[in-house]
Amino acid sequence: MKDLILAGRRAERCVIGLKDVTIGAKEIILIGGPCAVESSLQMRRSAETVKKAGGKILRGGVFKPRTSPYSFQGLGLEGLNYLVQAAKDHGLLCVTEVIDAQSLDQVVNRVDIIQIGARNMQNFELLKLVGKINKPIILKRGLSATIEEWLLAAEYVLAAGNPQVILCERGIRTYEPSTRNTLDLSAVGVAKELSHLPVIVDPSHAAGRRDLISSLSKAAIAAGADGLLIETHPNPAEAASDGPQSLTPGQFIQLAGELGVVASSVQRIFTAGRPEDTIESLRAQIDSIDQIILEKLADRMQIVRKLGDQKRLDQVKVASRQKEIVQRLVNLANELQLPAELVKRIYPLIFEFGIQSQIKSHLAQEKELELSTYYPTSGK
Repeated sequence: MKDLILAGRRAERCVIGLKDVTIGAKEIILIGGPCAVESSLQMRRSAETVKKAGGKILRGGVFKPRTSPYSFQGLGLEGLNYLVQAAKDHGLLCVTEVIDAQSLDQVVNRVDIIQIGARNMQNFELLKLVGKINKPIILKRGLSATIEEWLLAAEYVLAAGNPQVILCERGIRTYEPSTRNTLDLSAVGVAKELSHLPVIVDPSHAAGRRDLISSLSKAAIAAGADGLLIETHPNPAEAASDGPQSLTPGQFIQLAGELGVVASSVQRIFTAGRPEDTIESLRAQIDSIDQIILEKLADRMQIVRKLGDQKRLDQVKVASRQKEIVQRLVNLANELQLPAELVKRIYPLIFEFGIQSQIKSHLAQEKELELSTYYPTSGK
């Protein structure tokens, strides 16, 4: 792609910093809020939800380009006031979409991030205008755009002088009618291979239905996304826009609580907000941690079995190694303010099961060798 002079891949990836938020670094950034700003109360509740979930940026549309001229078009400046105030009250950044030069003039000094929607991805005059401002730009992929066209749209912004572009994959139009669009997760990897720009994913517009948002969000993180743009509404059934794809506050917070495990599996970080300390939520946290402990213990036992294959039977138990491990973990327990006695009781059991597993593996191998010696396979 010879014309990707500025948007093309560089040795160092672009990290966009804004106040205490960095997009494109190790941390996964969560952006949440309703499709359209409807009222002050709605935005206050949405901001509270995003904050509780660990989100950093509040989204809300105040100028809405809609397919039908009879659909809700947004509250304009009134909605902008609601969005900005709610974000400020809850210590969040805010983002909204612009659709033309006039709307850009109205919001540019009020919000932290400007969004160019899918319908305007190739509005080249608008891209040139946002290229002249000093604010991050979220550039959504057009509903039928190729990756090359998407990156060349980013090139317009960069060429006009603004290097702070965040690419957003939001699904493309295909022949499949089961979902609103088809989320192209391969585009995340391709875009990050071809460009140094951060890439986030909008699973809400891709799916068009809330039951798929959780799995698509997790898959996006696993695919390398630097952030998620997810719609949430205090009462989706009454939403003026995109209610069926909006998560309830409870669903949004629950999803955020599940993202950290996926992020850590790909060496990324996501810090969920602190949930309310009810009996149910505390038990849910314990269940989640117990699952992680058992999964990691299963991983340990698998490594132990592989290690046993490298040893002779008389080398299976190494007392000095066990003592070294226990002492190291006791020191770590003290640092973490855990009872050292817990380590001393648990790890001998873990060691014993590991040793028994290695012994059984060796005996099984010896038996197999013995049988093959007595009953060799006859040649044809």
